[in-house]
Amino acid sequence: MTELMRRTATSTAMRQGLRVVGAIRLSRYNDASTSPEVQEEMITLAANRIGGTPVGWAKDIDVSALKTSPWEREELLYWLERPEEWDVMIWQRMDRAVRSMADMANLGRYAKDHGKRLVFASGPGGDMLELDFGSAMSELIMLILAFAAQLEGQTIVERNQGAAARLQSLGRWAGGPVPYGFQPVRKTFPDGNEGWWLGEHEETADIRRAAIGRAIGGKSYSAITEWLTSSGAVTPANHRARLAGRDEDPESRWTTTTVRSMLLSEINRGHLVTREGTTVRNADGSPVVQGVALINDETWRQLKEATQELAVAVLQAPRRRDAHELLGVLVCHACESNIHTGTRTQPDGTRAEIFRCNNERHDKATPKPAVTKATTLAWAHAEFVERFGFIRRTQIVRTPGVDHRAEIEELSENLKELGERLPKMRGAAADVVEGQMNGIAARMAELQLVPVEPPKVVEVELDTTWGDAFVAAGDEGKRQIMLDMGVRITVGPPTGWRRPVEERLSMTIERDEVQDALDDVAYQESL
Repeated sequence: MTELMRRTATSTAMRQGLRVVGAIRLSRYNDASTSPEVQEEMITLAANRIGGTPVGWAKDIDVSALKTSPWEREELLYWLERPEEWDVMIWQRMDRAVRSMADMANLGRYAKDHGKRLVFASGPGGDMLELDFGSAMSELIMLILAFAAQLEGQTIVERNQGAAARLQSLGRWAGGPVPYGFQPVRKTFPDGNEGWWLGEHEETADIRRAAIGRAIGGKSYSAITEWLTSSGAVTPANHRARLAGRDEDPESRWTTTTVRSMLLSEINRGHLVTREGTTVRNADGSPVVQGVALINDETWRQLKEATQELAVAVLQAPRRRDAHELLGVLVCHACESNIHTGTRTQPDGTRAEIFRCNNERHDKATPKPAVTKATTLAWAHAEFVERFGFIRRTQIVRTPGVDHRAEIEELSENLKELGERLPKMRGAAADVVEGQMNGIAARMAELQLVPVEPPKVVEVELDTTWGDAFVAAGDEGKRQIMLDMGVRITVGPPTGWRRPVEERLSMTIERDEVQDALDDVAYQESL
């Protein structure tokens, strides 16, 4: 665009009224001094001063100017890609727009190329600042101000790191994304000072605990994700949006990765964790508490055991789509393959469900056996109860051992992380970090003296029998019991349709302890 075209476009816009886009950016929603409402009010006043009319807003919340350029912010990018729809862009201050000399140079070049005006409601001295890109001196001033913003940003980062370390050492919440199930609240601490704390958010805390309960009950991550989705549970992203007073994202979805992270995190116990999921510890090595505990220690132990079992289950093959009530139990007498379901036409013309072998290795000498499904299921269930129903059930009771190796490794990682941060710290922050390192080192030395004791496994006999459990279980539960006990039902060869199904079925047991119980009963009866 030529200089003449830019001047013509600007003149036309002034006659028609300046079209203003208000740009709002906030790193954290709870920063009251620069809240979206405060920024919007100041931008509106600046728009009135220049005789402009707002035609849109670019509101990028929870976005850092140090980490993102203007072209990496979703709502701001929308307007930058549509220069024909606006004339002036207004921010509250320059640091709301950029904290980098390079970003300011790129933004200035964009404004110069498109004939746009960039205005800051509060400039040096508190008065409104408008950047004029028609002179080299103005561009120099622009870069000087951008350098000041960049330097201030770096200072803020260092100050925030020190402040966060200090707040963490005092058990305060230092800010950041609000975990699911929590909400920031003001609290008076035992030292008499007031600060931020993560209190329980009733709705999402109940959802989080319900998910934990399902995990302890044996549900997979996928099943829990499906339940959260089907029940319409608010997602973590939209939970934070609600707390911030922002519009919810209709595209936000639950994922198994989110569910897994939520279940495995020590945030459930109110502990402060890093982005990588590592627990932050006090000077003595104990975990830093930044909020209420949503579950107690016993529930956490059960959850850890359940998630370890889930991790093992993920490595195992998933259940087949063609699974039926006796899959893995019912086999062919000839090829010993699993028998599957099918249908066949009865003499009266109706269709009936059957079990039959589909293995192609059969020939005329050994035809594929088939039996009626309903009759086979009835026989299998009755035969199991008759033969094994009186045997008392046993339960494996695991007593946790003593093994601090995982905690020692975690403390070692924390010590390494703090060692990398210490050279960058100054003053009180450095003192706090150094104290934490000494405390962690002392805690590690103490744990390394404790010998490792393996967990104990004891088999306890229950008051109920396998028959009681079998009768009470559903079809899948009955199948699982038979699989656990090593029950195998063999379908014999077809010898004419008049032969009863029951005579072609035989049940055997492959579990040694069950067979031992049966042998003991037989011995007692023989006396």
